[in-house]
Amino acid sequence: MIPIKGYATFDPLKHCWLGSGFKTEWFHDLDIYKNDKIMDPLKRIADETEEDYQTLEKILKDAGVETYRSFLDIDKVGSLKNIFHPPITPRDHFAVIGEKLYAMGPGFLGYADVLKQIDRKNLEIVHTAGVISTAQICRVGKDLWWDVHEDTKEHIINKYKKVWEDEGFRVHTSNRGYHSDGVFCVVKPGCIVSLHDVQDYEKEFPGWEVLYLPNQSWDKVDPFLKMKKKVGGKWWLKGEEHNDQLIEFVNTWLDDWVGYVEETVFDVNMLSIDQNTVICNNYNKEVFAHFKKHKVEPIVFNFRHRYFWDGGVHCITQDLYREGTQEDYIG
Repeated sequence: MIPIKGYATFDPLKHCWLGSGFKTEWFHDLDIYKNDKIMDPLKRIADETEEDYQTLEKILKDAGVETYRSFLDIDKVGSLKNIFHPPITPRDHFAVIGEKLYAMGPGFLGYADVLKQIDRKNLEIVHTAGVISTAQICRVGKDLWWDVHEDTKEHIINKYKKVWEDEGFRVHTSNRGYHSDGVFCVVKPGCIVSLHDVQDYEKEFPGWEVLYLPNQSWDKVDPFLKMKKKVGGKWWLKGEEHNDQLIEFVNTWLDDWVGYVEETVFDVNMLSIDQNTVICNNYNKEVFAHFKKHKVEPIVFNFRHRYFWDGGVHCITQDLYREGTQEDYIG
């Protein structure tokens, strides 16, 4: 069975879950499958996404981390028309808090293969609206910063807030309505990287150094995101083969945006292997100087299609077991 434990985002990582994307043959029953203008770029996205997962898996294994992959069995769902998303971002659906993995939602399509390897005493499955995930919960020892998903019912919030407080955590809730791991990262005690003033850092992390990166990450790719929203942005339905906006979208992503985000955008959606090692998406002079000051060694891993998939390196992983205990880092 896979061991489960997690108290801080920067404790030594030993077991990690990775997702997967799509395969182009899954589109076989959709009319766009006959349209090379759409399918050729989609095939490139599929192939490069899997290449990047394998690169990340090697980085983790070389660091002594045991890895697990989830893959969607398309035969069980019949068609892409029946799914919302492949199992690309396990971070967005699950949370390891203390010694339990929480899985909350109406279903876990594509993720069951890993869930089956977890002992039931370390697993809590809740079939209800809302999400408990470490995309929205930042773990810093005794302190949990939980930005509550808008669909999460009040009784669920109260229930798990009490559960975690009974386990010794201090739970700080907010309702900003976005994934906090996309806007700030606690790299190690005393070291934070943030896109803007997400928290009241002086009050909540007194004495910690915060590096601000205004106008980075999602803000910089806003034109692409607007285009993605315009064409649906999830899957491509039957009958869309003559949708010129859709063709423009997939072509623009590869022709213009992939190179742009590789060279220009620094994503704070990072994954710490331990307090002195962090995986990030590209080089940034200011960030790397911040890392050096705090004795953090960056490993550059470029998930080329992270904005196509809405997920950086933190989102496409889920740490299942980190060494460490419930320490008080804030005081």
